[in-house]
Amino acid sequence: MWSLLFIPLGALVGALSGFFGIGGGVIIVPVLLFNGYTAAEAVATSLLFVVGTSLSGAKKHTSLGNVSWPTGVTIGLVGAVTAQLSSRLVLTISGTYDWLLNIFYLAILSYFAVTLLKKTSKPKPKRSPLLAGVTIGAVAGLLSALLGIGGGFLIVPLLVSWLGFSSHRAVGTSLAAVLFIALGGLAGYLPSLQLDYIVPAALLLGAFIGAPVGAALTGRYREKEISRRLGFLYIAVILSISLDLTAALWTPLSYASLAVLCLFLVAISVDFFKRVTQ
Repeated sequence: MWSLLFIPLGALVGALSGFFGIGGGVIIVPVLLFNGYTAAEAVATSLLFVVGTSLSGAKKHTSLGNVSWPTGVTIGLVGAVTAQLSSRLVLTISGTYDWLLNIFYLAILSYFAVTLLKKTSKPKPKRSPLLAGVTIGAVAGLLSALLGIGGGFLIVPLLVSWLGFSSHRAVGTSLAAVLFIALGGLAGYLPSLQLDYIVPAALLLGAFIGAPVGAALTGRYREKEISRRLGFLYIAVILSISLDLTAALWTPLSYASLAVLCLFLVAISVDFFKRVTQ
């Protein structure tokens, strides 16, 4: 019965996915690791969830005119191929060097948190859309299967800074790309793992409820507001992972790690409610 608690979690994280253009793995993976999953199990389960959030969110954003499908498909197909490579790496080191994944994750998130929160004017696009899409897809795919995320946390800021996309269009296009990337990552995991599919099913049920809601909410925020809130999400995840890494020294820190994510979910839920009722 405890698995049913993952339905509201999936709905809330699904709303964040539709709003930010991410798969939701940045929150799902730490929660699963806290519940005793190995790195490989957490990543594979998260990718199943990401497929649901990206599919539902991309569908809603398409109806809102926020998806550049040529760019999204380019990023997604390239990412699906490179995701195969990193899934093999995770299966090799899972259970032995999980801490290395966390440290790498911290470095990547820290860079993009600073990028999103810096007050700089949006640069003009100077790159070939095709070359930029291939590059973004290659990197996003590697990180996706490596960390159990869809790659949206990387795709959204790069679409804005490299190709001059608006935040709303970057979010929608990112979700389209993430769908292909997550499917590619899953293809590398499922033949090698025996998963309990009850938890992914509960998460997916919630995701199909929450993702369209989050996508619709983007219309109530300005571009800068979306970017800043995504930056704050990254900071919350950074704090959570940092606490989790030091939990070996003092066990209660693992509970503090989960509390940080819960506080962010509560804060963003209140923010969404206030914006809807304005």
